[in-house]
Amino acid sequence: MELKDHLATATEDIMEQNKLSFEEAFLMASQLWKTELQVKKYWLISNERLFPCFVIQKIKYKVAFHYALVLLASLIFSFFFTFSKSNENILLFKYSVGFCGIVYFLLRRIMNNKSVKTSFRFHFDYFHFPVLLVFFYFIIFQISFTYAYFIGFLVLANFPFSAYYFVKHQQFIKKYKLI
Repeated sequence: MELKDHLATATEDIMEQNKLSFEEAFLMASQLWKTELQVKKYWLISNERLFPCFVIQKIKYKVAFHYALVLLASLIFSFFFTFSKSNENILLFKYSVGFCGIVYFLLRRIMNNKSVKTSFRFHFDYFHFPVLLVFFYFIIFQISFTYAYFIGFLVLANFPFSAYYFVKHQQFIKKYKLI
C-alpha cells in the first residue's frame, strides 16, 4: 500500500513538472523505482517467496539487529554463569530453557495448523529446530557444562523474538483474513 502511494506521488510530481500524460509519467516513475521493485529471493527472509529489494533491505537490518542482540546477550550471560556457579542459577537456567522449549513446541503446533506462510513464520521456523535440539540436550540429558551455557542462552535470548514473530504472523493472518 505504501509503495502504491509513493509511486502515485512520484507519477503526479512528474506529470506536473514535465506536463506529461499519466502513462508517460507512470513509466518514468516506474523507471526511478526499478531497482527497488526488482524481486528476488533472500535466505534471511524466505526460501520460497520473492520479495522486492526495498523489503529485503528493510528486513535485512531487523535480522542483523536480531542476530547481534541474541549473540551479545548469550555471550554476556554465559560469561556471568561461568563465573557464578550456584545451584540456584543452574536450576533456574535449566528450567528457563525447558520452559522456552515447551512454549516453542506449542507455538509451532499452532502455526502448523494454518497453511499461511509469512516472513514471520519463516523467522520462527528458522530457530524452531535448533531450539528443540537444545531443549532435548538440557532437559532430557540434564547436562550443564560451562560451554553449554552459551547454547542455552541462545535459546533464551531468542525467545522474545520468536514470540514477536508468532504474534506478528497471527496479526498478519487476521488482518488479511487468510484463514
